[in-house]
Amino acid sequence: MVLIINRNFALLYGIMLGDGCLSLVYGKKKYISLAGSMADDIPFFEKIVNPAIKKLIDKDIPIKFRYNKNAIELNFVNHKLFDFIHKFDFPIGKKGDKLIIPKTFYEKNLVKYLIRGFFATDGSLVLTDNNGTLYPRVEATAISKSLLIEITNFLNAVGIKCNFYKAKRREENKNKGYSNRQEIYRLQINGKNNLKRFVKTIGFVNPKQIEKLEGYHGCTKS
Repeated sequence: MVLIINRNFALLYGIMLGDGCLSLVYGKKKYISLAGSMADDIPFFEKIVNPAIKKLIDKDIPIKFRYNKNAIELNFVNHKLFDFIHKFDFPIGKKGDKLIIPKTFYEKNLVKYLIRGFFATDGSLVLTDNNGTLYPRVEATAISKSLLIEITNFLNAVGIKCNFYKAKRREENKNKGYSNRQEIYRLQINGKNNLKRFVKTIGFVNPKQIEKLEGYHGCTKS
């Protein structure tokens, strides 16, 4: 198995930045995990995530269904792929709030594929009814301020007007009598013209986002 930095790896790395995790179990077993929603991520895992992994390790990974959490996941051991992903500054364990786009993806002109993967997990296409006219907005959220700022800067540099701001999510547990404020950050791309630029330059790969985009085009004839 020869691992190389190419479009497929950049896409998977971006997906991992969104919903992936590297875990070291008992100090020696190296697990790679990716999680999604049972409600609408099954086609994404079947058509995009699993094929991307198979191109790297030549193996099909079965999707696990977590019915109690309404979730799906891929969870497998592969030391070589684990080490290759970690080599490019992907953290082991909790990803935390200081993720970055590794320099090598800039050097090899692969950043847009990484961002494509990230938006497939932590991004969304939002359509708002503005007096009978659908107004599109592409957005992504994360707890990593550094990562979203870096993505925002890249998108603006390639002509996609993108705004970055801080939001707050409040989590409450009434039974235990406390609340916790988790800072999250959001980037936002507004309007039809910016959507067109985003689709042309970055693009969607998650089937649920593609379906929503096609529905928008069907309604607006654009």
